[in-house]
Amino acid sequence: MPLTHATELDVQVVSRQLGRPARDIVAIAARCVCGNPLVVQTKPRLADGTPFPTLYYLTHPAATAAISTLEASGLKEVWSFMYSPVARPVRFRAAPAKKRI
Repeated sequence: MPLTHATELDVQVVSRQLGRPARDIVAIAARCVCGNPLVVQTKPRLADGTPFPTLYYLTHPAATAAISTLEASGLKEVWSFMYSPVARPVRFRAAPAKKRI
């Protein structure tokens, strides 16, 4: 999905989703099926110069809750390992050939 311009309405919706004023939104990276922002793209630095290392920020409450549940289950550590340089040889190992009947 291509980035779309963040409208004033989008910023208001994101502010409600977050429960605080949204800051330095560059664009909407993904939208919910209802059209509301799901993921926003942010500036690498806030207006006051504070670094903001999260380029893409999940804002939709239901999506955030689902991801939080997955992270709490330990899945984040599995993902982190699978995409680490240590796991690279494991990921690219050839899968066993399937038998044909």
